[in-house]
Amino acid sequence: MIAIYLIRYDTVRHYRGHGISSDFHCAPFVKHFRNTDTMELLPGMIFTIEPMITEGSAECHEWSDNWTVVTQDGGRAAQFEHTVLITETGVEILTLPP
Repeated sequence: MIAIYLIRYDTVRHYRGHGISSDFHCAPFVKHFRNTDTMELLPGMIFTIEPMITEGSAECHEWSDNWTVVTQDGGRAAQFEHTVLITETGVEILTLPP
């Protein structure tokens, strides 16, 4: 993540990763930018990591379709998502291709 800031890219702060359960977008909520939050990771937790990286401003807005998000300055952005499972011995990335 540090490399993103060194090359003057940024991360959108409006959206966060989230827990996976029978509820949609539940805790834990995971920020994708530098912060001082702490969170105890416990075996069995499943959540997403889904940063949105921008080449300019991290300020964004959502179109009227309630899905499309664009940067305020028109800069390009990329978003990706992985789902991870905390295990007794570490972490398993559930969304890696076979």
